[in-house]
Amino acid sequence: MKRRMFLDILLLILTILLVICFQQDEQRNSQSRLDRNGLSENSLIITGGKKIAIAPVIKELAASDLTDFQLQLVDKDDPNFSYVYAKGTSGESLPTTSGRIFNSNDFQSEVPFVLLGKDRTQEAYRPQSQQYFLSNDRYLAVIGVTGASGNYAINDHIFISLSPQQSDQNLLTNGFRIIYDPTEPNSADTRRIIDFFDAKKATRLVDTSTVKRERQGWFQRSGILLTQSILIFTVMTTVTWILIYLIVLAGRNFALGSFLKNQLRLKLLGQTALHLLVTTGLGAFIGLRFFNVSHGWIIVGLLLMFDLIALLITFLYLTYSRNYPRLKRAVKQLTEEEK
Repeated sequence: MKRRMFLDILLLILTILLVICFQQDEQRNSQSRLDRNGLSENSLIITGGKKIAIAPVIKELAASDLTDFQLQLVDKDDPNFSYVYAKGTSGESLPTTSGRIFNSNDFQSEVPFVLLGKDRTQEAYRPQSQQYFLSNDRYLAVIGVTGASGNYAINDHIFISLSPQQSDQNLLTNGFRIIYDPTEPNSADTRRIIDFFDAKKATRLVDTSTVKRERQGWFQRSGILLTQSILIFTVMTTVTWILIYLIVLAGRNFALGSFLKNQLRLKLLGQTALHLLVTTGLGAFIGLRFFNVSHGWIIVGLLLMFDLIALLITFLYLTYSRNYPRLKRAVKQLTEEEK
């Protein structure tokens, strides 16, 4: 009994560790996103474009059926300054310390609005309660302050909204690094964006971008979590097999009637299910309760799949394994427990 309890506690701890791994993975991706100024990992740089005015392009994009994307035009002379235009669902959002982030109305307004990084608020002008930021000899209203604790590029950045209704923005594409961030990547839509900007190609956002960020390859995005999950499930499989062995008491084939064999099989299978479901269920509940994970259903699904596979293997083991010299001992213990 003590050995079973020890294994139960071990399974509980491993389940909580799985939740922690998912939380750490989300934190890594969140930190990388903040260093990309809120741009997702799907972001593309539109390169090889000709020198054209930006205002007509924004008007064409607004009138087109393209949707669910964000554009950031990062100033080549100042990587901490960018214009933003979004349409539909723009994917990633920015954390705010006060005020709000841009919404769809801002991208239809005749007046630009400003979103300041929290380390740039001292540059704002506040005559009363409203903050203003001086840009191109105009004072623009600051709608919010974005940023997070830590040394992130987002804290030093200044965002100004673009709109097809703004006719006095004398901006040219050659002065900016144009970054296209679709909610769902689509090669046809990307090709259309390239055509709108009269460019040649789109490349992934990498270290050479003027947007300050760490390089985040496949392993950083998914490989670390995958490796950790495989290791945890490998240990869980070993612990579960030992637990099943102890529960079944190495049940062996013995000359019993079919009814008694079926009754014993169901009894041992029920005990196995109780141990697995209680330990993994309780571990998932504790982990999700104390560690913030946005996709907890993925963890629950993986654990349920693990439990079902373990129970299926246990059932097959009890049904088809032959060479059970100690089934008498199992039957005797079962009889004593029922009494």
